[in-house]
Amino acid sequence: MRRRKHTRDPKAPGKATAKAAGQDTPGGQESDRRGFLGWMGRVGVGAVGAVAGVTALQRPAAAATWRCCSLAFGQPNCPINSQGQAYCNRGTMKVWNCCSGSRLYACGECTSGSNCYSGTFYCSAGWTVRANSC
Repeated sequence: MRRRKHTRDPKAPGKATAKAAGQDTPGGQESDRRGFLGWMGRVGVGAVGAVAGVTALQRPAAAATWRCCSLAFGQPNCPINSQGQAYCNRGTMKVWNCCSGSRLYACGECTSGSNCYSGTFYCSAGWTVRANSC
């Protein structure tokens, strides 16, 4: 690791610059490469954080409908086990029923909240319970 020396910039009185020993450019000015790369790194980390925050959402403002279910993610997207049942990797499955035509459907949300309408939503589920039962 190189030691940095602090010098006064003759073109900007009162401002100190930090230069790595022996790293001056031919014109005597410090290269802006490290500053630019540091800035790009901060922007990249911010973008990754924003994308990661989108994966666990509060209930979207405009939930979409699957059959008669108003689901947070529009279409069922929870994982399915080997018995064909939806389950939650995170949160707890909150389930309700609705009818469309003659079919009874079950609707579900994996959420951290205490009911179907609150908390952070992780995935949505929907399945047919019984045909000809409404």
